[in-house]
Amino acid sequence: MLSTMDTAVGLFSYIGALSLTALASALLAMFLALRARALPGSTLLAVFLGGVGLWSIAQALPAIFGLEASPVTTTLIALSPLPAAAFVHLVFAFALCGALRPVAIVSYAIAAFAALVGLVFGVGEVVPWRGFPGMFIPSAVGWGVLALAALLSVAGHLRLARAWREHAGQHQRQTGAVFISSLIGLVALTGFAFPALGINAYPWPVLLLPLYSVVLVYGILRHRFMAADLWARRGLVWLLLVAGAGAASALIAALPLALAGRPAGLFATWAALAATLALGLMILAPLKRLADRVAFPGGRVSEADVANWRDRLAAAPDEGALVEAARGLLRDRLNLPADGPTLTVAGDVVALVGWDDAPPPTRHVAERFAIIVAESARRLAAARLLVEAEREARLAEIGALAATIAHDLRNPLGIVQMAATGAPAEVRAEIGEQVARMNHLVTDILDYARAWTIAPQPLRVADLVAALGVEAQIPDDLTLVADRQALLRVLTNLVDNARALGTRVAVFADREPLVLDVCDDGPGIAPEIVDSLFRPFVSRRPGGTGLGLAIVRRIMEAHGGTVTLAHREGWSTCFRLTFGAKP
Repeated sequence: MLSTMDTAVGLFSYIGALSLTALASALLAMFLALRARALPGSTLLAVFLGGVGLWSIAQALPAIFGLEASPVTTTLIALSPLPAAAFVHLVFAFALCGALRPVAIVSYAIAAFAALVGLVFGVGEVVPWRGFPGMFIPSAVGWGVLALAALLSVAGHLRLARAWREHAGQHQRQTGAVFISSLIGLVALTGFAFPALGINAYPWPVLLLPLYSVVLVYGILRHRFMAADLWARRGLVWLLLVAGAGAASALIAALPLALAGRPAGLFATWAALAATLALGLMILAPLKRLADRVAFPGGRVSEADVANWRDRLAAAPDEGALVEAARGLLRDRLNLPADGPTLTVAGDVVALVGWDDAPPPTRHVAERFAIIVAESARRLAAARLLVEAEREARLAEIGALAATIAHDLRNPLGIVQMAATGAPAEVRAEIGEQVARMNHLVTDILDYARAWTIAPQPLRVADLVAALGVEAQIPDDLTLVADRQALLRVLTNLVDNARALGTRVAVFADREPLVLDVCDDGPGIAPEIVDSLFRPFVSRRPGGTGLGLAIVRRIMEAHGGTVTLAHREGWSTCFRLTFGAKP
């Protein structure tokens, strides 16, 4: 014979397992109804989970209220074939079975008939058993109703096992998760038969019932059985953790009262219940904080966190590095997946992407972090403007200096060329070549240093490239808005470089984004100058001044575009002109 303490602990464990299962099933069904109702199968799964919750309540009520719970318990158990039919419907739908409609009709018809018979003739009674105030004992009709519900459940499991064997990949893993969770539920249900079968043992299989919900949630989260977003999945975890914390705190707080027995007198009873409630709340508070940290980590922001974020973001040298650093810090802080919610940076504007359904505390962290990222983005933008202003000022100074040098050089060069008219022909030719070279250099210096002001107009790209006399693969209707003379200067510089280094030159065009590639089959670019290729005097082709590519970059910047190295199959060197916003 069990002691009073053993009986009390066993009773509370039994009630706790059923209560936790009912609560978890209700939360899961609510989650599906609110966050995943548009997904195939979600309604069926919600109905089935509701049935599991009602079954758990039906079995828990007699253990709490004794014989008084008999009407409610017998009614709920009489309806148990209906969620079993919903389970069969769900399994055949998930297995993509062609016989779904007739199977569903037959299942619901059998379940409705069994439930009607149970409601009319009764399914059993509630009787005291092994120290429990009440346990359900089925009648002959009740055994028949439960047998039909069991047969439906077994049929669903057999079809699920077949689908598990036939499918592969993600679908197989999803099927396995649902099969294992439901199998745990079937094993747990055998504990309810102990009183009816005369098994004089504690119904321990019932204690496995909460694992059914845990495994099913694991299947939803780990294998994405329901395609819910990150915040919905984390909200589901939080609900289950809080439910578990509430059940644990209630059981722990009520255990002393259960062991000591109900005190005599109204005031003593009230005081005991108040103390139990206060103890439960004291236990629940730290458990809820733990659930918050597990499901939504990183929810509290300290001044040290803010200082660390600012220091880490301040080290970013440009916008790309800032975005990468910010996304990494946010992922680490809130334990986000790589493809989860993130942020974007455009200039000094920071936007949060994928945070609409995040809980307020987590969204508050992201918004506060975005403000700090925006501060860093504004500093980078200001620094970039300062650098551009300094660069333009230096170029203006160089331009003024170049104009003076051009004037001071070209006058003597003209005198030298005129003075050479009496020299022998070969000397005149040499002097003329060198004077032309110096004039070319002076012209390039002026072009590089000048502030390029462009007059954009619609241009037909094919006509522009045709004047260069090179191979071209350009759609006839392709147009762009640019300064004709400036763009022609760009293409001429690139084509002249390509002709000096290769035997074939070609121009290619793509629409989205609008790019022009000037390619040659020459020796390619030396690796040591790739990073500084567009700086003045870095790359000098035979007979060149070393300013051609630098001028190309200046003109493309004036158009709001860029020039970069690119790769095309069959060509050793390609310079890509990418056109940005219309100037």
